[in-house]
Amino acid sequence: MARTDLSAQPMPRAGKALDAAVVAANADGNSFDHTGRRMLLLSNGSDAPAAVTVQIPAMVEGQDVVDLPVTVPANDSLLLPPFSAVYRQPNGKVYIDYADVTDLSVAVLELPA
Repeated sequence: MARTDLSAQPMPRAGKALDAAVVAANADGNSFDHTGRRMLLLSNGSDAPAAVTVQIPAMVEGQDVVDLPVTVPANDSLLLPPFSAVYRQPNGKVYIDYADVTDLSVAVLELPA
């Protein structure tokens, strides 16, 4: 299996029901197109915290920049704000990896222009 691309869902000015927005996280990771206006929603239905990593493909003085580790609390959700250009892969996407996808759901929400 391969990394699965997530489609961005527009955030209307009137709001959006977040529980209807999520899909199951892919064990091989997910990705989405970087626009600078897209947020990542992570929803953990497990009784244990979930470890998520957002890759950073940048280098500083020949050294890799450390990827962003994120912990989603047990039975809770976490909304990450729009990602800066440092998270953009050479193909224009943002990559998300998961330690375990059991009861983990994800969505990409796009802010209005």
